[in-house]
Amino acid sequence: MTRHHATSPQKEIAERRGQTRRSASRTVASLIAVVAAVAVVLLPAGAGAASADTCPDVQLLFARGTNEPGAPVGITGQALHRSLQVGFPGQDVRVAPIRYAASGEFQKGLGFLRTVAAGVRHAQQQTTTLAKRCPQTKIVLGGYSQGGVIVTYAASDQLARVSPMLREVPDPLPRWVAHHVVSIVTFGQPSDRWFREAHLPPMRVGHLYRSKTRNYCIPGDTICDGGAMQLPRAVHGLYAVNGMTGAAAAFTATRL
Repeated sequence: MTRHHATSPQKEIAERRGQTRRSASRTVASLIAVVAAVAVVLLPAGAGAASADTCPDVQLLFARGTNEPGAPVGITGQALHRSLQVGFPGQDVRVAPIRYAASGEFQKGLGFLRTVAAGVRHAQQQTTTLAKRCPQTKIVLGGYSQGGVIVTYAASDQLARVSPMLREVPDPLPRWVAHHVVSIVTFGQPSDRWFREAHLPPMRVGHLYRSKTRNYCIPGDTICDGGAMQLPRAVHGLYAVNGMTGAAAAFTATRL
């Protein structure tokens, strides 16, 4: 006789949640690919980090979203760079990527968190190096979707909450660095509820950065509007083309 074992409700819920996360990452990638084809947002010539002998007026360090096209900064980072160039005419405005895996494998727990930690370390290293080498350069930190998580963690003063879980998490930025960061702008950054359901600790930027920070969320974007983790809606892929990068550039101008 063959005996069939019933699946527990808890196991069913866990399996469905894992399927939802995997489907969500694939859907986000597809949506953003469509936006990339329609928007044709091209990376401007001359973009890059400050070289050893020149320093820009404004340097954008940007973390792209999950599987977002337009690597290394992604189409949202490219759009923000263009908006900053328009907002600061005649100034040398450059963009450089915050490098990390941008993986959609949220269900992998600590393995996924390690990819986030790698991005946080790179963001902090770039910010600190630039602030030392180019003290007059105004630094803008930006991120889209998962990339927003990266820059928020990078500027947090609560990293001790994560360190017991993962030794790769770096220390908070030195206090003096805050003087060189003029703004932190994120687009479609996951909500606190999303963080909890992805088994990641919610995070805030440190108190030295709070007045410099703006988080942009399109109404109805279920990734950032506080709803339950689910398949993202089409609006989540529209930050490169809906005018919010222009709003972020205008906010940055108020901080100079």
